[in-house]
Amino acid sequence: MNHITYLLSWQTGVGWQPFTFSCHTPYMKQLLPILLVLLATTSAFAQTNRDDMTPLEIAYTTTVSEDLKSFEIDIDVQNLQRPRLHVAMPNWMPGTYYIGQFGKRVQDLRATDADGAVLEVLQMDHQTWSIATEGHSTVRISYRLPSSRGRGRSANPDAEVTGLRIGGTDTYLYVEGSKLVPVTATYALPAQWQVANGLLTTEDPMVFHARDYDTFADAPTILGLFEERGFEVNGTPFRCVFFTNSQVYDFDIEAFVELVRLIVINQGELFGSYPFPNYVFLFTLPGGGGLEHLNSTSIGLRAASQRQNPEAGASVTSHEFFHTWNVKRIRPDVLGPFEYEHENYTGNLWVSEGWTSYFGDLTLVRTGILTEEEFLNLMARFISREQSKMRRLEHSVFWASRNVWHRSSSETEPRVDYYAKGEMLGALIDLKIRHETDNSKSLNDVMRFFNRWFAEKNVGFAEGDVERACTALSNYDFSEFFARHVYGTVDPPLAEYFAYAGIEYSEDVTPCSFPFAIRGNRISGRRARIMVPSKEPVAGEILVAVNGEEFTNAKSFLKKHQPGEVVTLTLEEDGVERELDVTLTANTSVTASLKVREDATEKQNRIRKAWLTSVK
Repeated sequence: MNHITYLLSWQTGVGWQPFTFSCHTPYMKQLLPILLVLLATTSAFAQTNRDDMTPLEIAYTTTVSEDLKSFEIDIDVQNLQRPRLHVAMPNWMPGTYYIGQFGKRVQDLRATDADGAVLEVLQMDHQTWSIATEGHSTVRISYRLPSSRGRGRSANPDAEVTGLRIGGTDTYLYVEGSKLVPVTATYALPAQWQVANGLLTTEDPMVFHARDYDTFADAPTILGLFEERGFEVNGTPFRCVFFTNSQVYDFDIEAFVELVRLIVINQGELFGSYPFPNYVFLFTLPGGGGLEHLNSTSIGLRAASQRQNPEAGASVTSHEFFHTWNVKRIRPDVLGPFEYEHENYTGNLWVSEGWTSYFGDLTLVRTGILTEEEFLNLMARFISREQSKMRRLEHSVFWASRNVWHRSSSETEPRVDYYAKGEMLGALIDLKIRHETDNSKSLNDVMRFFNRWFAEKNVGFAEGDVERACTALSNYDFSEFFARHVYGTVDPPLAEYFAYAGIEYSEDVTPCSFPFAIRGNRISGRRARIMVPSKEPVAGEILVAVNGEEFTNAKSFLKKHQPGEVVTLTLEEDGVERELDVTLTANTSVTASLKVREDATEKQNRIRKAWLTSVK
């Protein structure tokens, strides 16, 4: 058969290139059209700019709906040179450690080009959307989110709305591959409403900047009417913003802000500087708890408690402000930059949260907000709680840290709490370092070391770095302590270590317990009520008597009995009584006590004084 040879050429990025081939003549009619299509495709591909190096420009606009029940979010993306753009909503909020699947809150997501033409949007999963952007350098992504009726909002749905809260990672989509791009944030609000958050301000009070998406999403925001107080510490401005939907602030705001100022000064002195240009405390009423951020915190205050005592909110404020350093900057290496798609596991939450609780409480006694006795009683209470848990003999505090992502509502026994157990271990490590170094070093120095060599370099620490730092700074080998009490389940040497500060530790042990929880007793003036997790007896029933005798106090009763004994309960609900036999369980209850020894040595007194008064 005859062969024919063809010489073709096509244009590439380096000019016209020759291409020679030969084939049997009869097949040429079938082959040539295919070849021309391939060459045309190759030519088009070679000449299309797939630029992924030019930085994008990303701007967010948050608009409050007219009915004040939702937000409209617009994301404008410029400098695009790619066929598709992917946007995603985080699956979790840093500091909360649970998968929230916030993408499911997104409603009516759509995309348009610079001329308003609608672009194709494909939802890839519950958190990710793919947008066709071929030939478009500018894209606007729009979607709607319902507002949250959380802290600060009235429980009455018909109440006038005077403000809204925005969390951040549960609100804003991010552009995949571009989380490091600077962000501009604009807010469109009802008349008279203002904005309060930790973002960088501009000349326009409704426009803010952030260095990247993580920083932007890490800034909770209050939009609306609110009360505000401010102060400065060594030139650094601090704002205290108070919001309640009722706009009633009937507690001593000035007295509370003064407590906040004392906390800020003391913790700043520990580290020697503040790692931010400004800081915002966002307090909402009613509420509870708090969540840490880079240069702000969102805290819920209980209005009744604040009216009774301005110090009521000091503990959570001290804890959240210490997070400015510990966990937001001094962080396990998996906690930043964040991977929002899935769980981020670390065994060091007992440090990130537990030591934050520890230094938060130390701040209160060091500033005089708590007395020495009040501080020791506070520590004794959480030690009692942790030492009463049977699961402390099964699961370590390291395990509790890593497994926080896998909590279950079906668990009947309380698990080890890395907050309380971490605070307990932090105190013991602190006292051991002071004892071994004759009070020349402490856990203060460990925190400053981590701040200098990790936080200021913007890198996280590895799992074993905590043990290594404690050993290096004290010249005492902490490996056995960590093996037994951090990674293991051996009870820590509480009496021995507290004695280093001239403090006597003792325990009063109750050998058994009821197979249910109780709240209240005759001594406290409240009738003992059955609490969950109990199905029999029924949660909510009143415990009137045990074995025919009036029930007054669980501890005094249980100390006279042993595990396995069957006792007869008299229960009451809605005025109707019934009897029920239950078996006492082997769960022990520990009541810890911490008292200053009158015969403490000079060294012990010196350690205790420095421990409870100084950040040096």
